[in-house]
Amino acid sequence: MSLLRSQCHRTSTAGSDSTVEFVWPPPPEPPVRRSAAPPPALSRMHADLAVLLETKEGTDVDFEVRGKVFSAHKIVLAARSKVFKADFFGAMKEKTTGYIRISDMHQDAFEALLHYVYTDSLPETVKKPAREEEAAVVGQDLLVAADRYDLKDLKPVTENVLCNLVGLRNVLPMLALAEQHQCEKLKKKCLEFMASRKNTRKIVATDDDVENLARSCPGVVKEVIVKILDTREATPDNPLVVSVDGMFYFLCLIITIPLALCGLLIYLVANSP
Repeated sequence: MSLLRSQCHRTSTAGSDSTVEFVWPPPPEPPVRRSAAPPPALSRMHADLAVLLETKEGTDVDFEVRGKVFSAHKIVLAARSKVFKADFFGAMKEKTTGYIRISDMHQDAFEALLHYVYTDSLPETVKKPAREEEAAVVGQDLLVAADRYDLKDLKPVTENVLCNLVGLRNVLPMLALAEQHQCEKLKKKCLEFMASRKNTRKIVATDDDVENLARSCPGVVKEVIVKILDTREATPDNPLVVSVDGMFYFLCLIITIPLALCGLLIYLVANSP
Protein backbone atom coordinates (compact mmCIF):
# COMPACT_ATOMS: atom_id res chain seq x y z
CA MET A 1 0.00 0.00 0.00
CA SER A 2 1.35 3.42 -0.94
CA LEU A 3 2.03 6.19 1.56
CA LEU A 4 -1.03 8.16 0.43
CA ARG A 5 -3.24 5.10 0.65
CA SER A 6 -1.92 4.21 4.10
CA GLN A 7 -2.91 7.67 5.34
CA CYS A 8 -6.51 7.41 4.23
CA HIS A 9 -9.25 8.23 6.73
CA ARG A 10 -11.72 5.79 8.17
CA THR A 11 -14.99 7.12 9.57
CA SER A 12 -17.92 5.34 11.18
CA THR A 13 -21.49 6.55 11.07
CA ALA A 14 -23.44 6.79 14.29
CA GLY A 15 -25.31 3.61 15.21
CA SER A 16 -23.67 1.67 12.44
CA ASP A 17 -20.64 -0.52 12.14
CA SER A 18 -20.02 0.42 8.49
CA THR A 19 -16.72 2.03 7.58
CA VAL A 20 -16.05 4.39 4.66
CA GLU A 21 -12.52 4.54 3.24
CA PHE A 22 -11.32 7.66 1.32
CA VAL A 23 -8.39 7.06 -1.02
CA TRP A 24 -6.20 9.80 -2.58
CA PRO A 25 -5.47 10.30 -5.42
CA PRO A 26 -8.68 9.02 -7.00
CA PRO A 27 -8.40 6.43 -9.78
CA PRO A 28 -8.11 7.91 -13.34
CA GLU A 29 -11.29 8.31 -15.33
CA PRO A 30 -11.68 6.20 -18.48
CA PRO A 31 -10.78 8.06 -21.71
CA VAL A 32 -13.64 9.78 -23.49
CA ARG A 33 -14.10 8.81 -27.11
CA ARG A 34 -14.63 11.89 -29.20
CA SER A 35 -16.24 11.93 -32.61
CA ALA A 36 -14.29 13.23 -35.59
CA ALA A 37 -14.45 16.98 -36.06
CA PRO A 38 -16.65 18.14 -38.94
CA PRO A 39 -14.90 19.55 -42.01
CA PRO A 40 -14.20 23.29 -41.95
CA ALA A 41 -17.00 25.46 -43.22
CA LEU A 42 -14.72 27.12 -45.78
CA SER A 43 -14.02 23.84 -47.53
CA ARG A 44 -17.74 23.30 -48.04
CA MET A 45 -18.10 26.86 -49.30
CA HIS A 46 -15.31 26.36 -51.82
CA ALA A 47 -16.91 23.14 -52.99
CA ASP A 48 -20.19 24.98 -53.54
CA LEU A 49 -18.41 27.74 -55.45
CA ALA A 50 -16.67 25.15 -57.61
CA VAL A 51 -20.07 23.74 -58.57
CA LEU A 52 -21.28 27.28 -59.32
CA LEU A 53 -18.32 27.83 -61.63
CA GLU A 54 -18.83 24.50 -63.36
CA THR A 55 -22.57 24.90 -63.91
CA LYS A 56 -22.23 28.57 -64.94
CA GLU A 57 -25.47 29.37 -63.14
CA GLY A 58 -25.96 33.11 -62.74
CA THR A 59 -22.78 34.13 -64.58
CA ASP A 60 -22.62 37.73 -65.75
CA VAL A 61 -19.21 38.11 -67.41
CA ASP A 62 -17.47 36.19 -70.19
CA PHE A 63 -13.73 36.01 -70.83
CA GLU A 64 -12.49 35.07 -74.29
CA VAL A 65 -9.00 33.59 -74.03
CA ARG A 66 -7.50 32.78 -77.42
CA GLY A 67 -10.83 31.72 -78.87
CA LYS A 68 -12.23 29.88 -75.84
CA VAL A 69 -14.92 31.52 -73.68
CA PHE A 70 -15.02 31.19 -69.89
CA SER A 71 -18.04 32.38 -67.90
CA ALA A 72 -17.76 33.74 -64.36
CA HIS A 73 -19.44 35.86 -61.70
CA LYS A 74 -18.35 39.45 -61.23
CA ILE A 75 -19.14 39.47 -57.52
CA VAL A 76 -16.93 36.43 -56.86
CA LEU A 77 -14.04 37.87 -58.85
CA ALA A 78 -14.41 41.25 -57.15
CA ALA A 79 -14.44 39.65 -53.71
CA ARG A 80 -11.12 37.93 -54.42
CA SER A 81 -9.28 40.62 -56.39
CA LYS A 82 -9.07 44.37 -55.90
CA VAL A 83 -8.24 44.70 -59.57
CA PHE A 84 -11.43 42.94 -60.66
CA LYS A 85 -13.38 44.95 -58.10
CA ALA A 86 -12.12 48.22 -59.57
CA ASP A 87 -12.79 47.01 -63.12
CA PHE A 88 -16.36 45.91 -62.42
CA PHE A 89 -17.59 48.20 -59.64
CA GLY A 90 -15.08 51.03 -59.21
CA ALA A 91 -15.41 54.65 -60.19
CA MET A 92 -13.22 54.04 -63.24
CA LYS A 93 -15.00 50.86 -64.29
CA GLU A 94 -15.05 50.06 -67.97
CA LYS A 95 -18.24 50.73 -69.88
CA THR A 96 -18.33 47.23 -71.36
CA THR A 97 -17.46 44.68 -68.70
CA GLY A 98 -19.71 41.82 -69.78
CA TYR A 99 -17.27 40.48 -72.39
CA ILE A 100 -13.50 40.68 -71.95
CA ARG A 101 -10.79 39.43 -74.32
CA ILE A 102 -7.45 38.19 -72.98
CA SER A 103 -4.73 37.44 -75.52
CA ASP A 104 -1.59 37.02 -73.40
CA MET A 105 -2.57 33.92 -71.38
CA HIS A 106 -2.94 30.28 -72.31
CA GLN A 107 -6.42 28.79 -72.00
CA ASP A 108 -5.34 26.21 -69.42
CA ALA A 109 -3.72 28.95 -67.34
CA PHE A 110 -6.86 31.09 -67.26
CA GLU A 111 -8.98 28.06 -66.40
CA ALA A 112 -6.60 27.33 -63.50
CA LEU A 113 -6.82 30.98 -62.45
CA LEU A 114 -10.62 30.84 -62.23
CA HIS A 115 -10.40 27.55 -60.34
CA TYR A 116 -8.12 29.17 -57.77
CA VAL A 117 -10.32 32.26 -57.42
CA TYR A 118 -13.39 30.11 -56.68
CA THR A 119 -11.79 27.30 -54.63
CA ASP A 120 -8.59 28.81 -53.18
CA SER A 121 -6.60 25.91 -54.64
CA LEU A 122 -4.98 24.97 -57.92
CA PRO A 123 -6.45 22.14 -60.02
CA GLU A 124 -4.78 18.74 -59.88
CA THR A 125 -3.68 19.12 -63.51
CA VAL A 126 -1.34 21.89 -62.33
CA LYS A 127 -0.22 20.40 -59.00
CA LYS A 128 0.33 16.90 -60.45
CA PRO A 129 0.71 17.42 -64.20
CA ALA A 130 0.89 14.63 -66.75
CA ARG A 131 3.26 16.71 -68.89
CA GLU A 132 5.69 18.92 -67.01
CA GLU A 133 6.47 21.19 -69.97
CA GLU A 134 2.83 22.24 -70.34
CA ALA A 135 2.49 22.67 -66.58
CA ALA A 136 5.55 24.95 -66.54
CA VAL A 137 3.97 27.20 -69.18
CA VAL A 138 0.72 27.33 -67.21
CA GLY A 139 2.61 28.05 -64.00
CA GLN A 140 4.50 30.94 -65.55
CA ASP A 141 1.23 32.45 -66.80
CA LEU A 142 -0.28 32.08 -63.32
CA LEU A 143 2.70 33.82 -61.74
CA VAL A 144 2.21 36.81 -64.03
CA ALA A 145 -1.55 36.77 -63.38
CA ALA A 146 -1.01 36.71 -59.61
CA ASP A 147 0.72 40.09 -59.84
CA ARG A 148 -1.61 41.50 -62.48
CA TYR A 149 -4.78 40.75 -60.49
CA ASP A 150 -3.21 41.27 -57.07
CA LEU A 151 -3.80 37.67 -55.91
CA LYS A 152 -1.07 37.60 -53.28
CA ASP A 153 -1.81 34.08 -51.99
CA LEU A 154 -1.65 32.63 -55.50
CA LYS A 155 1.93 33.76 -55.96
CA PRO A 156 3.68 31.51 -53.39
CA VAL A 157 1.46 28.55 -54.32
CA THR A 158 2.43 28.87 -57.99
CA GLU A 159 6.08 29.47 -57.07
CA ASN A 160 6.18 26.16 -55.19
CA VAL A 161 4.77 24.36 -58.23
CA LEU A 162 7.33 25.95 -60.57
CA CYS A 163 10.22 25.02 -58.28
CA ASN A 164 9.42 21.37 -58.97
CA LEU A 165 9.35 21.94 -62.74
CA VAL A 166 12.73 23.64 -63.29
CA GLY A 167 14.60 21.92 -66.13
CA LEU A 168 17.15 22.47 -68.88
CA ARG A 169 14.62 23.87 -71.35
CA ASN A 170 12.96 26.37 -69.05
CA VAL A 171 15.47 27.35 -66.36
CA LEU A 172 16.57 30.59 -68.07
CA PRO A 173 13.03 31.90 -68.78
CA MET A 174 12.03 30.91 -65.24
CA LEU A 175 15.03 32.74 -63.80
CA ALA A 176 14.06 35.88 -65.72
CA LEU A 177 10.47 35.51 -64.52
CA ALA A 178 11.57 35.03 -60.91
CA GLU A 179 13.73 38.15 -61.11
CA GLN A 180 10.95 40.26 -62.63
CA HIS A 181 8.33 39.17 -60.08
CA GLN A 182 10.57 39.01 -56.98
CA CYS A 183 10.21 35.25 -56.42
CA GLU A 184 13.28 34.53 -54.31
CA LYS A 185 12.56 30.85 -53.77
CA LEU A 186 12.21 30.16 -57.49
CA LYS A 187 15.25 32.30 -58.24
CA LYS A 188 17.38 30.32 -55.77
CA LYS A 189 16.17 27.05 -57.29
CA CYS A 190 17.12 28.21 -60.79
CA LEU A 191 20.57 29.40 -59.72
CA GLU A 192 21.30 26.12 -57.97
CA PHE A 193 20.14 24.17 -61.01
CA MET A 194 22.35 26.20 -63.34
CA ALA A 195 25.38 25.87 -61.08
CA SER A 196 25.20 22.07 -61.15
CA ARG A 197 28.17 20.70 -63.09
CA LYS A 198 26.02 18.45 -65.27
CA ASN A 199 23.74 21.33 -66.31
CA THR A 200 25.96 24.37 -66.91
CA ARG A 201 27.38 23.44 -70.31
CA LYS A 202 23.98 22.38 -71.66
CA ILE A 203 22.31 25.58 -70.47
CA VAL A 204 24.84 28.04 -71.88
CA ALA A 205 24.58 26.28 -75.25
CA THR A 206 21.08 27.72 -75.66
CA ASP A 207 22.28 31.00 -77.14
CA ASP A 208 18.87 32.62 -77.60
CA ASP A 209 17.79 32.12 -73.98
CA VAL A 210 21.13 33.38 -72.66
CA GLU A 211 20.90 36.50 -74.81
CA ASN A 212 17.30 37.11 -73.72
CA LEU A 213 18.30 36.80 -70.07
CA ALA A 214 21.16 39.26 -70.58
CA ARG A 215 18.83 41.77 -72.19
CA SER A 216 15.81 41.44 -69.90
CA CYS A 217 17.60 40.94 -66.56
CA PRO A 218 21.24 42.05 -66.87
CA GLY A 219 21.59 42.30 -63.10
CA VAL A 220 20.88 38.61 -62.54
CA VAL A 221 23.65 37.54 -64.92
CA LYS A 222 26.26 38.48 -62.32
CA GLU A 223 24.48 36.31 -59.77
CA VAL A 224 24.54 33.39 -62.20
CA ILE A 225 28.28 33.74 -62.72
CA VAL A 226 28.99 34.09 -58.99
CA LYS A 227 26.89 31.02 -58.20
CA ILE A 228 28.72 28.94 -60.80
CA LEU A 229 32.11 30.14 -59.57
CA ASP A 230 31.21 29.37 -55.96
CA THR A 231 30.16 25.86 -56.91
CA ARG A 232 33.33 25.23 -58.90
CA GLU A 233 35.62 26.57 -56.18
CA ALA A 234 33.95 24.33 -53.62
CA THR A 235 35.33 21.26 -55.44
CA PRO A 236 38.66 22.35 -56.99
CA ASP A 237 40.20 18.87 -56.89
CA ASN A 238 37.59 17.30 -59.15
CA PRO A 239 39.24 16.59 -62.55
CA LEU A 240 35.88 16.73 -64.32
CA VAL A 241 35.19 20.30 -63.27
CA VAL A 242 35.76 22.94 -65.91
CA SER A 243 38.31 25.62 -65.13
CA VAL A 244 36.81 28.46 -63.10
CA ASP A 245 38.49 31.15 -65.15
CA GLY A 246 37.56 29.42 -68.40
CA MET A 247 33.90 29.20 -67.43
CA PHE A 248 33.89 32.83 -66.30
CA TYR A 249 35.31 34.13 -69.58
CA PHE A 250 33.07 31.82 -71.60
CA LEU A 251 29.93 33.18 -69.96
CA CYS A 252 31.13 36.76 -70.26
CA LEU A 253 31.79 36.20 -73.96
CA ILE A 254 28.34 34.70 -74.53
CA ILE A 255 26.66 37.64 -72.79
CA THR A 256 28.69 40.61 -74.02
CA ILE A 257 29.06 39.79 -77.73
CA PRO A 258 25.34 40.22 -78.59
CA LEU A 259 25.18 43.46 -76.62
CA ALA A 260 28.32 44.77 -78.33
CA LEU A 261 26.91 43.93 -81.76
CA CYS A 262 23.70 45.81 -80.92
CA GLY A 263 25.75 48.84 -79.90
CA LEU A 264 27.76 48.69 -83.12
CA LEU A 265 24.58 48.49 -85.19
CA ILE A 266 23.11 51.54 -83.42
CA TYR A 267 26.34 53.47 -84.04
CA LEU A 268 26.40 52.59 -87.75
CA VAL A 269 22.73 53.57 -88.19
CA ALA A 270 23.24 56.87 -86.38
CA ASN A 271 26.27 57.80 -88.49
CA SER A 272 25.05 56.59 -91.85
CA PRO A 273 24.70 59.31 -94.53
